[in-house]
Amino acid sequence: MSETEFIVGKHCGITFAGLKPASLVSVRKWDGDTLRRLEKSFKGKGYFFVSLGDCGQRELVYVYHAQRLEEVLFSDDVKDFLHSFGYFYDSAEEAVARLKSRMNGSFPHEIGVFLGYPLSDVRGFIENPHGGVLCGCWKVYSNAREAAKTFERYNRCSACICRHMQKGRTLTQIFNVV
Repeated sequence: MSETEFIVGKHCGITFAGLKPASLVSVRKWDGDTLRRLEKSFKGKGYFFVSLGDCGQRELVYVYHAQRLEEVLFSDDVKDFLHSFGYFYDSAEEAVARLKSRMNGSFPHEIGVFLGYPLSDVRGFIENPHGGVLCGCWKVYSNAREAAKTFERYNRCSACICRHMQKGRTLTQIFNVV
């Protein structure tokens, strides 16, 4: 297994496992063959891999499940929130294209909703980036108890996927994709 596949599994496995709609991962540019192979394998299950930009020798890749992401993006609160940032879309693909266009050397704050973070926490971060009541996979501003449970679930899932990969199983074997 390549380093790229392991990194994708470690950082995106919770998305492949259905725990969140999307993940971000930074990979070395030279291993595009692995990304293309994984993208081809997972596409049949509704997953898409989108390059959001590069940082020297690394590429930032957004991996999302279209249906799960649409469930997030088409909730009334999220859609209204994203409209305030100039997002007008009829599909997850259109919204992701707009996100990509806003990635000019920094992360637009609204990226949190694209990663499945609670809208209240995304808003909290925008209003008070130095505040929060808990910091884990994201900065939490409300419902710390639920967020802590989510962080633990993510950590357990990721650790399980990494154990399988360390034993030689590929991501396509772990998630039963062709």
